[in-house]
Parts: sequence; structure tokens; C-alpha cells
Amino acid sequence: MKILQLKIRSFKPFSNLMLPNGDSILPEGLILIRGPNSTGKSSLFEAILWGLWGADSVDLTNDELINFRSTSCQVVLTFEVAGAQYKIDRSYDPANGMAVVLFLKREGAWKRIADKSKSVSSKLDEILSLELRQALNTLLVRQGEVAVIANATPSVLRDLLVKVYDINLLNQMSSHLESLEKDVESRINALETDYVKPDQIESEIKECDTRIERFKTSLDEKRKEVKSGEKLLQGMPDTASLRTIHELLTKIDQLHREVELKQEALKEDLLQAGVVDASASILNARLDALEKGKKRIDRERIDLKSKVQSIDREIGLIVGTRHDLEEKIRTLKEVGTDETVECPTCSKPLSLEDRTRLISEYEKTIKGGTVKRKELEDTQRKLNSTSIDLEDQLSRMSKSEDAAKRVSQGQKRVDQSKEEADAVDEELANALKRHGIKDINILLKKYNMANVLDLQRKVGNLETNLKALQDSMLEGEENIQSEQDRITELKGKKAEMEKVGAEIAELENMNEHAKYVRRRLVNGFVADYVFQKRLLGIIRGATNPYVKAFTNGQYTAIDLEPTPAKGRSGAGLVLRIWDERDQAWKKTSQLSYGDRTAISLALRLGISRTMSSIRPLKDSPVVTPRVRSVLLDEPLGGLDRSRREAVVRNLINDQSFEQILLITHTDVQGWEGVPVIDVSKTGTSSNAVLEM
Repeated sequence: MKILQLKIRSFKPFSNLMLPNGDSILPEGLILIRGPNSTGKSSLFEAILWGLWGADSVDLTNDELINFRSTSCQVVLTFEVAGAQYKIDRSYDPANGMAVVLFLKREGAWKRIADKSKSVSSKLDEILSLELRQALNTLLVRQGEVAVIANATPSVLRDLLVKVYDINLLNQMSSHLESLEKDVESRINALETDYVKPDQIESEIKECDTRIERFKTSLDEKRKEVKSGEKLLQGMPDTASLRTIHELLTKIDQLHREVELKQEALKEDLLQAGVVDASASILNARLDALEKGKKRIDRERIDLKSKVQSIDREIGLIVGTRHDLEEKIRTLKEVGTDETVECPTCSKPLSLEDRTRLISEYEKTIKGGTVKRKELEDTQRKLNSTSIDLEDQLSRMSKSEDAAKRVSQGQKRVDQSKEEADAVDEELANALKRHGIKDINILLKKYNMANVLDLQRKVGNLETNLKALQDSMLEGEENIQSEQDRITELKGKKAEMEKVGAEIAELENMNEHAKYVRRRLVNGFVADYVFQKRLLGIIRGATNPYVKAFTNGQYTAIDLEPTPAKGRSGAGLVLRIWDERDQAWKKTSQLSYGDRTAISLALRLGISRTMSSIRPLKDSPVVTPRVRSVLLDEPLGGLDRSRREAVVRNLINDQSFEQILLITHTDVQGWEGVPVIDVSKTGTSSNAVLEM
């Protein structure tokens, strides 16, 4: 496969990119992709992978790939496989989802050959002769993957080769056994969740037997208590009868108190009404007398009120005259002896002698009015006192009248209460007779009780205790039955658990056997047969030229030595390197970081190179994979300047791949004449330009 053109719209940092520009295509051989960090170099690879296989090929969701300034993204990739040109157009927006179309160029025109995600994926598998997982491991060398290989443990290195070469038969066997182990473990866990040891169930049965014996002992004791209580209650009235008798006695006491209270009230009303009994003739005569007396007092009150009002008017006139004369006296006294003043009454001029005479007359009049006012006020007080006496008489007459009116009703209430008391007395006598009680006092004395209520409480307590004992006996019998039912249930459960225990033991044996087969036999077969007899020689042959070229001849060969499984670790591969200078085989741990990086890159390229021809097993597909390109993401970071130059120089002349895209942000020597894609960033948008 060779990539011809790449068109990107709103994908990660690229807003609108056509690579290369115009109608030209990307060249064959090595193409360097360079630029500062965070400009979008790795995003170009992600665009290629996403365009071919969608989100399954990158570690991001579709929504995370959309440029933050847009709502959708698109990648159009044109590529060539075995002389035929294809174009895949993939776009995504959250509202409508994924859209993808695969075209084939026929007679100069693009013909649609698939337009659904599933059909496009199947068609790509057919075109490339590789499934997605295998194609990714062949086409892409991820950033940091070289460092992983350089530091890989034997089991990790072995697993990497199994993954890259997709050894289906062994993978399926191991996966089947692992699924079997998980299924068995799940079944064991499910069984153990409800599993109870039979010994524990037997202990529960014994505990049930112990509780049954305890319940039976308690039941016998309660039967004795019930018999004693029943004997004690014999001959005693029941609580309902005693309650009725107590209520009647209480009612009789209440009615007798009411009669007494109503008789006392009647006596007070008779006394206040001034009569000796409640006969109608006496009450009517008394009411007539009181009515006449009230009318007489009303007439006297009206007469007194008129007299008091007349005196009030006289006093008011005297007070007014006094104020007027006092004002005139002040006016006459305020004027000097030589001044002329007019008379306050007739306005005639007055001499000093006239003024003196007038003042004397005014003062005499005031004095006489004061004496008169005192006499009037004394008379008024006597009249008010008489009025108060009349009011008191009227009040007493009204109260007597009210009392006389109440006497008749009071007598009726007394008679009614007496009738009710007599009826309840008769009802009590019938109740005692009905319940076989001749005398209530004899009954109380028999049981040494002060009153019926105490006897009722005692009988009630005895009945309650007896009922509680009877209920407790029923509960005890139910508990015994429950424990017996529980024993039956536990015996059935014990038999069931014995079967479950046998099944768990059988499953545990099966699980151990499956683990042994997977870890020892299947994984051992991968190391012994697949790697030793088929793959390792091919990998060595493809890798050794890269090792020699990338290290400037210091290291000339590698070897992959299988190792057996140890403990929990499966079988593995130990990478050894021949040091031409020291004439010795060395492990990766004995090399410098730069040497390990160069050799790991060589091994990774050798692995990708073998994918076009290898069949690890006799039954592996005969179809040759058509992915003869490789995308190298930052593999030179651990190399010094001379090693980087050696890698680039070798890749320029490498005929094993149709196309090699190499991302780097380090300085590379010896790349003159090599096509370069310069990636840059302006503001928030990135751009890429092919420099030939």
C-alpha cells in the first residue's frame, strides 16, 4: 500500500489541509515529517488511520477528533495497492453520525464499491489481506513503542510477536482455555456464594434440637401456671360484671350527690325568695308583692331624680354668678385710685367711692351664694343616699323575684334526680342478683378488697396474665413446630450442599487442569514450535541488516532465545545481540540506551518487513499481506547524531517498503534530497507542506 494524497478538514489541529497541494502525489520511499512539538505531526498519522478504519484505530472518540472550532470532521485518503488506486472518504458529525464511502478508480473515474462502515471494513480487509489489528501492528510503529521493545521482559517480547503475527490457532486455543477458566471460576464463585459446609448445617440442626427441648420445658411450666390461674378465678365475678357493678355504684353516688346539691340550691332560692316552700300559691303571692314594691320604688326613684336635677341647676347658677362677680371684682381692683373706670354692668363712670361700694356688694353676693350652695349640696347628698337605698331595695326585690322563679324549676330537678337515683338503685339490685351477688360488701370482704374497682383490677390482672400465658403456650408450640420444620429444611439443605461441594471440587480440578494446559502446553508450544522452528530465523534474517546499518557495523546480528515458563510468568524470548567489536553475545541490559534504541528500531522494522511473506503455521493464510508501508512516529529520540544519520541513510536505500513516513523533531543529518513534510502552527491552526 502506498499513500498518494491526504485531504483533511476540521480534524484535530488541521482546519483545511491538502497534502500534497494540487494534483501531485506523495512520492515513494522515505518521507520525513518534521516540526516542533505540538504542531500536529502525530495527528497526520491519526488522520490516515482514522480515514482507513475509523475510531477503532486511534485511542480517541470521534467527538474528540473534531476541531474545537467546528462541529464535524472529514478525511479523504487516496492510496494505491497492487497497482490499483482507491479513495476512502470518511466524515463524522455528532448529529448524523459516521459516513464513509470507498471508491475504486476505473478508466479514469472513481467508482463507489462500498458505502457502509461494515462493508467498507470488509472490503479493506480483502484489499489489504489483513485485519485491522494486524494491519495496525504492521503499518504503524507508535511513539514510545521502540522504547518498550528495548526494555521488554522475555514474556512481553514473546507476547508482542504473537500479537503482531496474529497466530490465530494458538490465540484461539489460549483464548478458549482462558474463557473456560473464567467460566469455571464464575461457576465456582456462584456456587460458593450460596455454599454452606455440611458440618455447619449439622451444627445448626443440633442448635434447633436444643431450642426444642428448651421450648418444651418452658411449655410445661406455663401449663402449671395456667391451671393455677384458672383455679384462682373460679367463683370470682368476671371483669365485665364487676365493671358494670362499678359503673352503677359510681352512677348512684353521683346521682345522690346531685340530689343533695340540688336540694341545697333549692333551700337557698327559697330563703332568697322569702318563702317557706315551693307551692304555687305561695310563690305567686310573693311574686305579686315583689312586683308592687318594685313599681313603688320606681316612682320614688323618678321623683328623687327630678329633685337632684333641680338642685344641680341651682348649684350651676350659683357657680356661674360667682365666676362673673369675681371677674368684675378683679377688673375694679386693677384700676388705680386716680383713674376713672366704667361700671362692669351699666358702663357708667364710677368714682372711687362707687367702686368700693360695688366691690362690697359683689363680695356679699358671693358669700351668700356660697352658703346657699352648701345647703343645696347637703340636700343633694341626702337625696343620693336615699336613691342608693332605693336601688338596693330594688336589687333585693329583683333577686328575690329571680329566686322565686327558680324555685319551681329547682323543685322539679330535685324530684327528677331522686327518680333517676331510685331507678339506678333498682338496676344495681337486679345486676347483683343476675350475677349471683347477694351483698357487695360480703363479696369485697371475701377477697379482702376495699372497693369494687380494686376487685375489678385484680380480676382483670388475673385474666390478663392467664391470657398471656395461654398465648405464650401457643407461641411455644408454634416455635417447636417452626424448629422441627427448620430441621427438615436443614437436612434437605445438607444433602444439597454435599452435592454442591462435590461439584465445586470437580470444577476446581477442571480449572487447575485448564490453567496447566494453557500456561504450560499452549504457551510452551508457542515458544518451542512457532518461535524456535518457524519465526525466529525469518525475523533474524530481516532484522540483521538493519542492526548492522543502524549501529555503523558495531552490532551485526541478533538472536531470540526461547525461555521456559517460570512461576506465574509464561514462556518468553530473550533478545541477544552480537557485538562485533567485543566478539561477544550481549543482552539488551548490557547495552547503552542509544544502542538499545537502535537495535529495537531495527527489530521493529524487521518485524514489519517479514509481514509480507511469513506464514508462522502450516495452516496460516496463503494470501500475502499488501501493507508494504510503515509509519514511524518519533523513533529517533534516543539516538545520537551519527546513529540518526545511519538510520536515515539506510531507510533512504531500503527497498523493502514502498513508502516510509518518519516523524521527527530532532536534527537529522544526511537527509538532503529526501522529501520533507514541514508541519507548522499559526495561532490555533496547523498546516503541512511537502518540500521535494
